[in-house]
Amino acid sequence: MNIVHTYIGDLKVDLIAPDGSVYTVHNRSGGSTDNINQVYTVNASSEVASGTWKLRVNDNAGGDTGKIDSWNLTF
Repeated sequence: MNIVHTYIGDLKVDLIAPDGSVYTVHNRSGGSTDNINQVYTVNASSEVASGTWKLRVNDNAGGDTGKIDSWNLTF
């Protein structure tokens, strides 16, 4: 996952499975560090791999800006 943001301590990032299950991969850690460029491992063994998976990013504070630059999912 590569998220360009000026303050990653504001961000909560969730992986959403096709059935709506939520897996939190980043939860407001990292403080004033710029950008998330990291591989996360999630135990989603109970999920069906097919279907539409989503990445949800919530900026829990105002004043900083960012964007999802890229992300991928590998089973």
